[in-house]
Amino acid sequence: MILKGRNRVGEPIEIEAEGDGALNLERVILPAFYDMHSHLENAYSLNLTGYNNSSSLHEAVERWAKVRDSLTLEELKLRIERSALIELFYGTTHIRVHADTCSKGLKSVKAAILAKEELSPYIDVQVVAFPEQGIFNCSKESFLEGSKISDLIGGKPEVESAEEHIKFITEIAEKLGKNLDVHVDQGDGSTKFSEMLLDLAKTHVALSHLTALHFYPEEYARLLVHKIKEKGSSVISSPLTAFYLNGGNSYPMPRGITRINYLLSAGVNVSLGHDDVINPFYPSGSGDMLHVLWMAMNIERNFDLSWVNLITENAEKEFGVKNVDYVVLEAKSVVEGLSTLLPRWGVIRKGKIVAKNSMEPKVLDLNPMEILRTMLNE
Repeated sequence: MILKGRNRVGEPIEIEAEGDGALNLERVILPAFYDMHSHLENAYSLNLTGYNNSSSLHEAVERWAKVRDSLTLEELKLRIERSALIELFYGTTHIRVHADTCSKGLKSVKAAILAKEELSPYIDVQVVAFPEQGIFNCSKESFLEGSKISDLIGGKPEVESAEEHIKFITEIAEKLGKNLDVHVDQGDGSTKFSEMLLDLAKTHVALSHLTALHFYPEEYARLLVHKIKEKGSSVISSPLTAFYLNGGNSYPMPRGITRINYLLSAGVNVSLGHDDVINPFYPSGSGDMLHVLWMAMNIERNFDLSWVNLITENAEKEFGVKNVDYVVLEAKSVVEGLSTLLPRWGVIRKGKIVAKNSMEPKVLDLNPMEILRTMLNE
């Protein structure tokens, strides 16, 4: 079957899907989305952990850690798979999962790897060995074992001796020949660990969060961004969780996400992640990367439609797996899609329709979307 629609800039596009004939969808067809930063093992766990009363990263970690080891490997695996399928419904076919190496018996990492295999017909998953509470605070041996069986090496230098932590993960990454994706400088500007990480790393580095860049003095920010660009490193922002956890609890409240506009202008590859869904780190969300993009655009006050690349082309470059999948928006333009955030019309994975929505919106006897389209084009 040939599906006909419009691409991001309104040009005609045709894609192939299972079946015969042709179907003029009169909708936007985009490359399927990438979620470049996720913690699916604790997605939808808020009913188990309780609310994060301080809206702080510290309390979120404490609440999850108390629950984490009470869950079996099968329960963690099922949570990852279910969460991933919800993301698939919204158009994501590539997900990078950070799996906690501090979990008892590496259950989180092993669950993520098992889920990766079962999800592979529908979603490409990458697993990052991630030390939520530290490498040396937990178990150096467990982190090393988790790193060997994961796709990428993670890190979180702020929770222990940063220099020792960074030296350890960069040496492991070099020894194993694996790329790094590190939670780094994810606070209010009081840390400057990214520079050390970039200096020591011998393999590719993705800097996850980097919210401290929002707070750095202009001169230092300029120097750091230049170094990121020179190293060919990527930055991955998770605006939903970063906006919730950063900025403090008193006014004025900074926006608390990294400088996306600034980084893109400097030629740095930036992509986005959902990070958390209805857990103590972020008590809302739906697994929809279009929602993540909408939040980033709002915070950075930039509605340039080329920003769709942050969840497609830019993310593909960092993920390293060619995207042959498509998502069909329930919209006739990207502006409409970002304004309504309606569930997708469908998702095509390697030529097969793997997700479909049959919603028929009505207000009285009218279609509210047609009313919206008329007003957008008046």
